Amino acid sequence: MRKTNLLQRLFAFLIDAHTIVFLFQIVAFLISPFYFLPLFPGLWFVWILYYTVSYCTFRKTLGESLFNAEIVAEKGIVPDWIKILLREAFTSFPALIAWTLCWNRLMPIRSIAIFLALLILILLRRKIFGISLLRSEQNTIATKQPFYKTTPGIFLLIILSGFFARVANTVCTNDKAFLVESPWKSVPRPTVSSVSKYVDYLKQNRQDINDYVLGLFEKYDYVVLCERLHQDMTQYDMIYDLVTDSRFVDKVGVVFTEIGCAESRDAYRTFTDTTFPNDTLLEKSLASFLMENQTVHLLWPNTNWFTFLKRMYYFNHDREKKVEILFADRNWIDRTELAYRDSVMADNIIKTIESDSLKKSLIIMNYRHAFFTPGCCGEYIQRRFPGKVANVMINNLKFDLLSLVLGKEIARPDLRHGEWDVAFEQMPTDAFAFDLKDSPFGKDNFDYFPLPWAMENGMQYQDMFNGFIYYKALIDHRASVGFNHLFDPENVAKLEEREKLIPGYWLGAWYFLKEGPQVTEGKDIYFEYNRTINLVFLRICLSALLLCAIISIIAIIRNRHRNNA
Repeated sequence: MRKTNLLQRLFAFLIDAHTIVFLFQIVAFLISPFYFLPLFPGLWFVWILYYTVSYCTFRKTLGESLFNAEIVAEKGIVPDWIKILLREAFTSFPALIAWTLCWNRLMPIRSIAIFLALLILILLRRKIFGISLLRSEQNTIATKQPFYKTTPGIFLLIILSGFFARVANTVCTNDKAFLVESPWKSVPRPTVSSVSKYVDYLKQNRQDINDYVLGLFEKYDYVVLCERLHQDMTQYDMIYDLVTDSRFVDKVGVVFTEIGCAESRDAYRTFTDTTFPNDTLLEKSLASFLMENQTVHLLWPNTNWFTFLKRMYYFNHDREKKVEILFADRNWIDRTELAYRDSVMADNIIKTIESDSLKKSLIIMNYRHAFFTPGCCGEYIQRRFPGKVANVMINNLKFDLLSLVLGKEIARPDLRHGEWDVAFEQMPTDAFAFDLKDSPFGKDNFDYFPLPWAMENGMQYQDMFNGFIYYKALIDHRASVGFNHLFDPENVAKLEEREKLIPGYWLGAWYFLKEGPQVTEGKDIYFEYNRTINLVFLRICLSALLLCAIISIIAIIRNRHRNNA
């Protein structure tokens, strides 16, 4: 026997890596009634299982069998299967990734140290574990062996089984209407039976949204609402319904918003007190007001903000007891302090609460700003009013880490691997709220913030939020940008002046809104990520079939050489 060369090892690795991908699909499908197996670390576990079983049973993997290679383990007091298990758990390719990234919070120095240590183990693993991969000189490929018993035949069977397992898993776990309408955006999801603990909790503990939030105001003075994607329209239907509830008007009556300049509060009160003879003049005046109420960006074109302020105008106008809308941000022409934006917003809110002696208020902050972790607006407010602040998350998606690293924001519809959404869909209503404390939801690890080095990743959901609001399934969300009179000449003139003051922005990027508001459905916002995943899987299938064709040719050539010999 002799050592396998680098090319043979690489080829065997490609075969085995493809095999593991398809075996993962089979395993995920088989255990789906009991547990949803996520891609990571699921793929790592399948990898370890594949190599351990292959080496302990056949002394070789499927890829290595093509070259008549097998492992030879040095004799010792440690059983071979333990050495094999440790070898794959610490020195395989997925192990290099898994042990580097498996921490709740990724610390660069620790991760680099672990990566280097594992790299050294990989280079020395033959000596450490006493396992070598050697190739037999004898050609063991039988000429009359049935195809399904050959390496290419077994590989093809695994490819087809894995492909159809994924298809079956997708069909069984997705809404049939969505499958028909958007098959490329459908991926395997958790089964209903695998999320029973969440469903059981919701059946007993869900509440009406308004009842829940107003109930929080009986325990706390200030409630921070964690807004989902800025452009989403549906959440503002829920928010409007909440803040116009007679109980909210009587007992709270104040709403702080991340959007809008604190300096524009008086201008908004003047707008609310003005009587407009018709809806057109109202919208023109509101559009003009918004041009002077920008904060971080050149333009804030989201339809929900325009619509919300318009609806609140009609609710508040000529009303004796109004719902006060108080903007919290700053007009960031001077961007030297932009890194301290959270503290600026918190300071504006805290000063107003103290100067106006506000006993209760709802605070709407988007995403991270609502967190109670250091550096976030919510944390500053909580620190100033300890024990008097609660925060509530609205159902949302999460962002893909890789896309953020590449400078993009690609949404992933798989918060907690999609388990929560499947549980929510089992309820008879699409609008409810519940406490996270001591719930199965609250005990789940926090995965809403994708950056692996963030301190939030070391926490549970109940550490991050007091409560959770579910309002409509992701597929029913709607995003919209643009509003009427946005590009009236006087508004364009204001934006052009602003464009000169803020480098890096181009007004022309928004000219497409001249045609009117642009609405996007939830399936088109959130599920493009699934389409990308499916395309990647399809490419893996095609590369696996190509690999299968190549090893079939190799087997045929070997058989012919053997027959000629």
